[in-house]
Amino acid sequence: MIPFHFLDFIFFLFPFFVIVFLLFRFRSKQSSTKEYFQAEGSLSWFVAGTAMVATTFAADTPLAVTEIIRSQGIAGNWIWWYMAVGGFVTVFFFSKLWKRSGASTDLELIRLRYSGKEAEFLRGFKAFVIGFLLNLVILGWVNLAMLKIIPVFFPNVTGSHILIYLLLFGVFYTSIAGLRGISYIDVFQFFLAWIGCILFAYFAINLPSVGGLEGLKQKLNADKILFFPNGSSGTLPWDHFLILLTVLWWSSWYPGSEPGGGGYIAQRILATKNENAALKGSLWFVVAHYFVRPWPWILVALVSIVLYPNLSEIESGKGFLMVLQEGMPSGMMGLMLSAFLAAYLSTLATHLNWGASYLVNDLIKPITKVDKPDSYYLKISYGIQILTAVCSFLLAVYGMETIKGAWVFLLEASSGIGFILIARWFFWRISAWTEILAFILSPILYLVFSVYLKTIFPYSIFYTALTSSTILILSTYVLPTTNRDVLIRFYETTKPPYYFWKGIFQNDNEPKQIIYPNRLIVSFLGTVSGLSFVFGGLYSIQCLLWKEGEILIGFPLFLFGLLGLYFSIQSLQEKTTE
Repeated sequence: MIPFHFLDFIFFLFPFFVIVFLLFRFRSKQSSTKEYFQAEGSLSWFVAGTAMVATTFAADTPLAVTEIIRSQGIAGNWIWWYMAVGGFVTVFFFSKLWKRSGASTDLELIRLRYSGKEAEFLRGFKAFVIGFLLNLVILGWVNLAMLKIIPVFFPNVTGSHILIYLLLFGVFYTSIAGLRGISYIDVFQFFLAWIGCILFAYFAINLPSVGGLEGLKQKLNADKILFFPNGSSGTLPWDHFLILLTVLWWSSWYPGSEPGGGGYIAQRILATKNENAALKGSLWFVVAHYFVRPWPWILVALVSIVLYPNLSEIESGKGFLMVLQEGMPSGMMGLMLSAFLAAYLSTLATHLNWGASYLVNDLIKPITKVDKPDSYYLKISYGIQILTAVCSFLLAVYGMETIKGAWVFLLEASSGIGFILIARWFFWRISAWTEILAFILSPILYLVFSVYLKTIFPYSIFYTALTSSTILILSTYVLPTTNRDVLIRFYETTKPPYYFWKGIFQNDNEPKQIIYPNRLIVSFLGTVSGLSFVFGGLYSIQCLLWKEGEILIGFPLFLFGLLGLYFSIQSLQEKTTE
């Protein structure tokens, strides 16, 4: 074990006293599945939004960002920055629709939106595939990150042994907390991890071997600090950049950035107090995730290139952690260890709770249809969480090599699904059959383009997305549609834009045109403003750090985005009662 100073122990142990206090202060106090999985719909926008951010701030995230930057420089971050497009679309077009639906999980929307046996099958199928199989992939790479982190702090201890204890604690902590407790603890864990990374970045760039920002810039190849790709080798290709921004955000399913919202993002939206809280909470999540957090990770990753230029691709993510061994002040080691553990536990707890909510509410309950108390289903959820933790541990130890590799695989394998997740809100002809077809097409086309034809990323996604979208649109005119009464009830409950729903009223003798005010122009302005705020802000920081670039472009974009966001939020809240 690396020698710890007294301050390291203080910084390491104190946060866990806080976590235990919050665990028992805000834990689930009612033995109901609605409380355990949805906090009775009582979370404030700040708690719900920060909980979303904390979940995406897993222990693997800085390591994955380091892998990207060591390979493609700062511009390589567009492989996840592009997701901000879908994030702001979710905020301004879908967050209020989710809250209006009244669903317990995002998969319950299937029951509300579709009809027939095919809807029951789709709901159960997605519950198993996403709630268990894909959840294992996600937790697998989170565990893989911990296996890379543990040896840095405890080089003489087997990492898998420590990981077992962490998983046991995580399962115990999740079982007690419920979504309410997890969310309040997430708030503390996010700020702990974020502040830790800021301090880490400050001390890293001021190491004597680095020489501050100016010294760091001089020691790096120029392509490593490019904000936008320029097409040269060693950075993100231009064509890849354009495909990311124009295709991937709506085509691929990815945890935390599902097209149209979904997963644990929808879970937190559904757990908010009202539509205003849903709107503001999801907005805070996107801003914090894409703008507030990235630069400390980026700076430490760049420092790792200077200090450890010869790391292999598999080991490149560890460069972030290895910087800790380069003369950090007393207390920094303990603070970063607690920050990584907090980030890990927040992600683990959310995914265990979220996955169990799918399997209990959307698979087991609909299949068994037995009259059992909620306490019965809560006990089942505890067993599911234990099984998920065990399987994710085995996957991390025996089935994965790089975090970025798991990232790219998930984007490619789901690249035919996202279109339908958006279209089902806007076009009445989308049915359960259409969504089932999307889940069949996506892996088949992935095998065709990525495996058989050897199409490289992201062209594999480009071809899969366009092919599947074309087939799915045509299929809506061939496949059976949803029961009309179900469609009308869904329309009146969620109030989506009328234009693409007017077809369900066209056969009425007296057309019943119920047109709800959706303010699509304001939603569009909010989306554009949000992207201007985030990307203009990120670029402005780039210009200030390296003293190059067009700050007179970046900063006005940032200010325009800020004003546009304020106007959009104020306008969209006018019709909502607090």
